[in-house]
Formats: sequence, structure tokens, C-alpha cells
Amino acid sequence: MLKSMMSIVAGATAFGVGPAMAWDHPSHMITAAIAFEEIERMRPDLMERIGLMLMRHPDPAPFWVAASGAKTSKERARRMFIEGARWPDDSKGTNNDRLSWHSARFPIIADDASQETKDFVASRDGDPVGDALEVLELQVAVMANPEAGADERSLALSWFLHVLGDIHQPMHVTDYFSAEYPTGNGAGALSYVWDPMQESATTMHILWDSNSLRSTALEDIDRHAADFVEAYPRESFPQLASDGSQPDFRSWALEAHQIAIDFVYGEGLEFVKDPDSDMDAEKLVGKMVNYVLFGISPLEEAPEVPAEYWESMQDHAHSQITLAGYRIADVIVAAADKLLVEKTLTGQILESMDNVQSRATQ
Repeated sequence: MLKSMMSIVAGATAFGVGPAMAWDHPSHMITAAIAFEEIERMRPDLMERIGLMLMRHPDPAPFWVAASGAKTSKERARRMFIEGARWPDDSKGTNNDRLSWHSARFPIIADDASQETKDFVASRDGDPVGDALEVLELQVAVMANPEAGADERSLALSWFLHVLGDIHQPMHVTDYFSAEYPTGNGAGALSYVWDPMQESATTMHILWDSNSLRSTALEDIDRHAADFVEAYPRESFPQLASDGSQPDFRSWALEAHQIAIDFVYGEGLEFVKDPDSDMDAEKLVGKMVNYVLFGISPLEEAPEVPAEYWESMQDHAHSQITLAGYRIADVIVAAADKLLVEKTLTGQILESMDNVQSRATQ
């Protein structure tokens, strides 16, 4: 019972509401802002289409609120596009919530892990836990499908914007197994460090989700997006040499997983487990709910994050946020081109059929 409850707690903490988000809102919003500018640079003709499509989102209220105050159609489209990237987190606890869609977690196994744990991990046959990779494939297919309605494509775009960002966050693609964490550390949600910015204990998952970006004000989002593009230009990512017509989501997730191997767990960062994690399951869940909903940490102290590690972590996080933005733009442009070809081909076929039918009736 406790093992199953721990899995529930890990999932709730890693992907629940309150302070625990998939990246945090600012990171997703910055990624979308970067992607929007890239799409406009490559294909300005898509801007109006994107705006009109997002106006058809099946959960329209957040998008209309986000677009309020915009003075131009481009700015309305941009604000709705940015809202689309955070919308799946804003929808937590509603009928639109899809808990398993936010991660594709590959294992890291510490040397002290038991054979039972190693056998447990091996039973996955190399497959990650979580549906993010399959979800991305589905959303791209919907976006490029001429038979999909504008509302379906708008919903697919929101999930694509969000989940592609998620798989660039190392904690969303990693579970850590050891003697202390025989069933995994819940994507870092059961491992605590001291948050340098909040002066409180926080989970490694939330630390990476939030990194140093804590403001959702549009002026801050725009400033960070411009700074990141300058610091991490396209040419600094050799993996962007190929276009987005054949995205390899698994490889992209494994890139972030490698950061977890080499840096997150490979640099000797100290972290601790909640000392009461073996307590009665109901009380444990209560503690974690207080943390998720109200930010009340179960721990009063935790190991400090060294200054060098914190600085290097920002470089990794901000680089990944920027890379995700470029990739989002590339895949959306490729999907739009495919959609245009499919619609043109379908139109030609229908026109030919009409001509044949017309001649047959003459």
C-alpha cells in the first residue's frame, strides 16, 4: 500500500498544482515567446492563421483573458500562443488534465541500488515511464491533418507547446533509483535541497522547474526571451542542423536525460529524503498536499545548493528552454507546410472528382 501511495505522491508532487509545475509558467512562456518570434522570422504568413486557430480553442476563456489589452492582431496571436504553452498546467484538476502526458522518465540507477531495484527497472525494456513521447507524435499529426477542425488543431498546439518544453527539462525525463529510493525518487519530487531564492526547502524537481525564472509578467518574459536568444543563438546548437519535418522526440528527451546523468546527479549535489517518508501513508499524503497546494515544505532544512552548481544549473536550464523554443518553431512550420500540401492535394482531388462527375452527367 505504501509503495503505491508513494507513486501517487510522487506524481502529484511532480506534476500537480501549486508550486510544482512542468517547468514553471515563466519557462514555458519564454519558450513560446522564442518560438513565436522564430516562426514569424521564417514564415510571417502563419501569424494570422495561428491567431485565428487559437481563438477556436475548446477552453477559450484563458486565451481571451491573455489577449485582452493587445492593440494589434499580431500581439493578440502572440499572447494567445504564449498562453497555449502554459495552458496544460493551468488546466490541472479539470477535465482537460492529463497527468501522464508531462513526462517520459528514463532511469538512472545508483551503484548501491539493490538487485531487486535493478530487475524492476530492467522490466521496462528501455521504455520510459510517462506518455510524453507518444503524445507529441499525436499532437503533430493532428496539427498537420487537414481533416482536423480548428478547435482540434488548437488543442493539439497547446499540448505540443507544453510537452515539447517538458521533455527538455531533465527532471521530466529522469527517475533516480538507489538504496534510499528503491522505487525511484518521483522525478526528483522526493529529493530535497535548499532553494537559494526562497530560503526554504524544495524538491529538486521544483528547483529545476522554477530555476531562476519566477515572474510571469509579459515584460519579463519578453526580456528573458531576447536575452536567451542572444546568449544561445541557433548556431550554438549543432543538433538543429536538420529541419523539423522529422522530429526525433525520443532523442530530444534523451539529451535532457544526459544532463541529468552528467550534471544533476553527476556533480555530487547533496540532497535528502523526507525523514518521515516511511510514515503512515495518509499522513504522508497530507504533508505532500500541503506542500503542493500551499508551499509548506515537509522539511525545515536541507542541503544548500553550492553557488557554482546554481550558476551552472541556470546555464543548463536556460539553454534547454531556448533550444525547445527553436525546435517548437521548426516543427510547427513543418506541420503547417504539410497541412498546406495536404489541403492543396485534397482540393485538387475534389476538383478532379467534380470535373469527372460533371462530364459524366453531360
